[in-house]
Amino acid sequence: MPGSGAYELSMILGAAALLLWGVRMARTGVMRVYGAQIRRVLPRVLNKRAVALLTGAGAATILQSSIAVAVFTSGLAAVGAIPVVDGLILLLGADAGSAVVAALLTLNLKALWPLLMFAGYLMHSIYSDTDSPFKQFGRVCLGIAMILIALTFMSQVSAALAASDLIRVLVSSLGDELFIAVLLFAIMTWLAHSSIAILLFWASLVQAGITADSGLILAAVLGINLGNAAPPIVMTWNQAAAARRIVVGNGLFKLTGVFACFAGLSLIERLYDVLPGAPSFRVVLLHILFNCALIAVFTGLARPAARFLERLFAEPARAAGEIGPKYIPGKTEGGGKIDLLPVTALSREVLRILGTVQTMLEMTLAMLLSGNGDKAPEIARMEEKVNVLFKAVRAYAVDLTRQGVDDPELRRITALLRYTASLENAGDVICKTMIGIPDEMKKNGKRFSEAGKEELDRLFCFLIGNTHLAAEVVMAWQPATAGVLVQRKRDFKSMCRDSSRRHIDRLSQGVSDALESSSAHLDLIADMRWINTQVASIGYDVLPASEDSGDPAAEQLIGHPE
Repeated sequence: MPGSGAYELSMILGAAALLLWGVRMARTGVMRVYGAQIRRVLPRVLNKRAVALLTGAGAATILQSSIAVAVFTSGLAAVGAIPVVDGLILLLGADAGSAVVAALLTLNLKALWPLLMFAGYLMHSIYSDTDSPFKQFGRVCLGIAMILIALTFMSQVSAALAASDLIRVLVSSLGDELFIAVLLFAIMTWLAHSSIAILLFWASLVQAGITADSGLILAAVLGINLGNAAPPIVMTWNQAAAARRIVVGNGLFKLTGVFACFAGLSLIERLYDVLPGAPSFRVVLLHILFNCALIAVFTGLARPAARFLERLFAEPARAAGEIGPKYIPGKTEGGGKIDLLPVTALSREVLRILGTVQTMLEMTLAMLLSGNGDKAPEIARMEEKVNVLFKAVRAYAVDLTRQGVDDPELRRITALLRYTASLENAGDVICKTMIGIPDEMKKNGKRFSEAGKEELDRLFCFLIGNTHLAAEVVMAWQPATAGVLVQRKRDFKSMCRDSSRRHIDRLSQGVSDALESSSAHLDLIADMRWINTQVASIGYDVLPASEDSGDPAAEQLIGHPE
């Protein structure tokens, strides 16, 4: 019944759940509209510390969660899209950005929730059966409205709790055990997976007069920051070492900051009393100042910290033959070592690169058909192997040319080197654009139509078949086989045009899955056409120079005159 302890407890739980759900709704809406753009743009803009800090702050402000930014960043680091040092700086900015969001929510904005709820419902209902961004904007408005409603309930419950003698005794007892207070708020934040929710709840209690102990208030803020570092570490613990480095580094930064502030608590606790504004705003301002202090101290230490984390979380040692060259000298062996059959050794190493690209295509197809992106880290490691082998082939080919070879062998070495660069480009396309599609579609609730899956399966299988034939061309070096590969390259181009046309037909017929997956389907077709051109380019080098390939674009790609 109203006024009872059980009722107040249920109000706390309900308001907390509504707040967390509102944050989740707003974050989901933003990710479904801008998630793909964030993934593409984020790795490109982290070239300066100030840019990385502002990017992290902006991302956390938009997503209303530094935890979401941390998990998102660790995923990009796992595939090598973000260096550790940039990721550490980005997360420092993200923590400050989430603190700013909390400060904005402490302002008197609660009266806006009816307008936001109505506008959000209207947009979401009108565009519910479409892919319009207005549908997601409606979701964002609904989420923010839920947050404001939850804060209204929290304010009411906090006033009742502040009047309770029992609650006052419990809170005052924490003032004598500040270390326990830090641990308690850290655990609460960990369980809630939201520093904003716990911080705002604590701010509402302080605003209601539950305590005026500045030491306890600061200890609670320290615990909230410490607990906020735990969820990303737990969520990425079973992932690759590259994914764990950034979140663990951010956790160590926070742990160091919390330890330093707790050790000097008697010196800095008076800071709360001199800050301006209402008590709730001062609580959030302490949170902002703590994260700004972390930025000031650790931004300059990010690079040595990154080196330490790379040693602490080193990738498992691989056998030399697994990722490095087998048939030609590796980088550590130095140049000048030439085999008795150097062109054969070079060809066998190129075949290893081609085989790796083929495996990457097979695994990518499996992910697209299943809608599960669990193989993405393994494909990223294969891309690393392609890069290592490409550098080894390039160094070995240069050594061969310096040793002096006859013209036919020189032309073949040059062609193999050019072909290796083409395969390296193909691997980049697979790793940087294709493998992210399954997870992106899964997060956005999209999927390929059955007809679309059949077409993708047919195109991928034909492309993989071309990699088999390209391997035969590399080893046999026969014009007849090369001619077949070139013809299959043209056939694949026609297949892609037909597939695009059929996909557009499905769109005109209003097939819902086709509408949802349209962008991904067409992007995949374009990527496969590009990869097929790279894979089949060796055929043009093997064909006699006097034979017309019939494909000026491919001729230009490999450097032949039309």
